[in-house]
Amino acid sequence: MENEKYVIRFDEHSTRDKYVLRRIEGTATVDSLIRLIDIADLDANPRESKIGDVTDAIQETLENSPQLFQFKSKGLLLAAGACAPLERNRFELTFENGKIQGILDGGHNMLAIAIFIMRMAAGDKATQKIKRWHDVPEAWKTNRSSIEERKGELSFLTPVEVVFPHDGAEGQADFEDAILDVARARNNNSELTEETKANKEGLYDAIRDSIDPSLRHLIEWKTNDGGKIKVRDLIALSWVALSRLDEEVLGKDVISGRAIYASKGECVATFNDLLSRDGISEKTVSDIRELVHPGVSSAIKLMREIPAVYDLLYQLFPEAYNSASSGFGRINCVRCYDPKKVGSKEGSHDPKFLKHVPETKFYKKPCEYDFPDGFIMPLVWALRELIANEDGILSWKTDPSKFIKLNLAESLKVFHGMISMAKYNPQIVGKTSACYELMCNDFRQRCP
Repeated sequence: MENEKYVIRFDEHSTRDKYVLRRIEGTATVDSLIRLIDIADLDANPRESKIGDVTDAIQETLENSPQLFQFKSKGLLLAAGACAPLERNRFELTFENGKIQGILDGGHNMLAIAIFIMRMAAGDKATQKIKRWHDVPEAWKTNRSSIEERKGELSFLTPVEVVFPHDGAEGQADFEDAILDVARARNNNSELTEETKANKEGLYDAIRDSIDPSLRHLIEWKTNDGGKIKVRDLIALSWVALSRLDEEVLGKDVISGRAIYASKGECVATFNDLLSRDGISEKTVSDIRELVHPGVSSAIKLMREIPAVYDLLYQLFPEAYNSASSGFGRINCVRCYDPKKVGSKEGSHDPKFLKHVPETKFYKKPCEYDFPDGFIMPLVWALRELIANEDGILSWKTDPSKFIKLNLAESLKVFHGMISMAKYNPQIVGKTSACYELMCNDFRQRCP
């Protein structure tokens, strides 16, 4: 829905203006839904909708109890770049960037509503070839005149929520920063369930085969299997390499740097979408999927080194920080192990001192300090700049561990200023895109 304008009419609506995103909620008329389907795609939706039990149930409600549809359905979530009020409960929505604006959630509702309207207007034969949303536009165009003639016979209301930015540059920036997270959250309400299902389908087999064998038994590959390391942490790290693949391979399955810290659920959902695509993987026995794409396979093979480099960054970060700006241990969220203080009267009640030696996340190596990983995530993401892409196949340009040991102290001379500007808050550091861009530029310049 790139550069489209659309007028929606609500039967009733309410507005919310005081939050980060502006929002209109209401029930939209059939005519509004028809005009939306005229221009709709699902590019902004993380998943493509396909027919099944869910769409059958929606159509059953529309046919047998249309007056209850607005109560039984979550409806649609639309993101618009602008929203202008008109007369008679109408609003003009502007969709500017089709990748992040359009239908964020409710793709199965849209598919079911489109099929139902075509069936009512032109009979069952009009929709026999429709298996997923991709099949709708051609059939819809073919039957559009019949739909126009008979739309007056349809009577149901659809819940619709529209989110759009506040006026001004700041409002637009807040909108662009938040909208992908909103889309992923609405489409991924059961993160661990999705991880377990994906593991069952074989989507994580390539990662299991690629990582250090000594780590495999430590990973919680499915819910409650006893692993100490969440598989979502590995999936998030896999995007360091996957992000270096060509655009024609990734398509809309793209992850930003800040997502590996702030939106691990988004990382999981996008990874699962990518690995589930035909051409990336193929079905084998019992619908188990096997990775077949050489480029994606080369990216995942780099997971052999990434957890170890993550741990190395965590170990070396405090000393590198102190070499650039002393006082790492004085940061409020940083705690340390000092055997001279533990158990002593001086340190027994001081939360800054730990009773046990802190360890790294993956290999459980001893550390002097314990601190939130928001401080190092921009550096972890910047490892992507050490990865070469030659004809779609990824490999390390240089040994990442040696690079970190050689350059981390110098990189912190640049990066410690961002931490200071964030008031030493690791969540702000981990969620600020500029931190990731800065370290990517730094690593790119230092990489031989």
